[in-house]
Amino acid sequence: MITLKQAFCSWAGKALLAASAALALPAIAQAGFPTQTVTLVVPFSPGGSSDTASRILGELLAQKWGRSVVIENKPGASGSIGALTVANAKSDGHTLLVTPVSIGTIKLFLKNPGFDPHTDLTPIAQFAKGDYVLSVNPKVPVNDMAEFVEYARKNPDTVFHGAFGSASRLAFEDFALKNGVTPENVNYRGEALVLNALIAGEVQVALTTLVGAKPFLESGRIKALGIPAKERSPIAPQIPSADESGAPGFHADFWFGLMAPAGVPEDVRRKIAADVGEVLARPEVQERFQALGLLATSSSPEAFAELIKYESERWVETAKHAGIEPQ
Repeated sequence: MITLKQAFCSWAGKALLAASAALALPAIAQAGFPTQTVTLVVPFSPGGSSDTASRILGELLAQKWGRSVVIENKPGASGSIGALTVANAKSDGHTLLVTPVSIGTIKLFLKNPGFDPHTDLTPIAQFAKGDYVLSVNPKVPVNDMAEFVEYARKNPDTVFHGAFGSASRLAFEDFALKNGVTPENVNYRGEALVLNALIAGEVQVALTTLVGAKPFLESGRIKALGIPAKERSPIAPQIPSADESGAPGFHADFWFGLMAPAGVPEDVRRKIAADVGEVLARPEVQERFQALGLLATSSSPEAFAELIKYESERWVETAKHAGIEPQ
C-alpha cells in the first residue's frame, strides 16, 4: 500500500525532475563550473532551519560537483550583513547567498541596508519552503482564528503579540489589519525567545515557523489555531488552514533560495538552478527536508525572481498601515 508520505514524495520528486530538466543546458555551456570551492553565505546564526537546510543542500551539491561547498554564517542587521557580503563578491557563481523570504522586504525596515536586492543580487532558484503557524498560550480560551479575533477585540489591553523578524511580523500585521484587532507587539531578537515568551505567558499569541513551534505544540505547551494557508500543511495535517479556522485570505509562508552577485554568467546561473532541482528531486532528500518541517522545492531563475518581486510588493501597504518605518 502506498502511504500519503510516499505519494507526496513521488509527486514532488517528479515535479522537481521536470523543473530541473527544463533548466538543463547543453553540456558545453555547463562545462567548467565550479572550478573551486563554493561558499553558501547564510545570513543567520548556526542551528536554525535555514542553516540546517543549507548544509543539506551544500552536501548534495558538493557530491554532484566534486568540489567542496562550505557554509559561512554571517548573521546580523536583518540579514543584510550576509547579503552585502555576497553582493560584493566576485560574479562567478562561487559565492552564493542563502536568501530568506525577508530579502524582498528589507527596505521596509532598513533605510540603508548597503545593497539593493533587485540590482546587486541575481536570483538563482528557490530550494525550500515552510509554513507559519499562529499559536496561543494554552490559557487563552480560544481554539481557532475566528475565536481569537473575537477574544482580541474584547480584550485589547491584555493580548500581546510576540514579534520577531520582518517577514513574520508583516504577516501578523496583515492578519491583524484584516480582522480589526490591535495586539501590541513585543519585539524579541529571535524565534526561540518568542516561543519561550509564549510558553511563559509573557505574550498571548505569536506567528512562528511551524518547524520551530512543532515540539511545543506536540507537548501541549502552546496551542495551534491554524496555518496561514488555503490548505493544510503536509508536515502537520492535523492543524487546520486559515481558511478552515475562520480567517480566509490569511496566507503567508516562508522560503529559502539562492542568489548570486549581479553579473554572474547566465550559463552558470542556469547550471546551478538545474543542479539544485536535480538533487532536491530525490525522495530521500525530500524526506530529510520534511524531517526539518520544510518542503524541498525548486524553480527557474525567472520564477524565483517573480517570487522575490511579489514579496517585495505585497507588504508595502501593510507596513504603511501598521506604522512600520525603516530605521
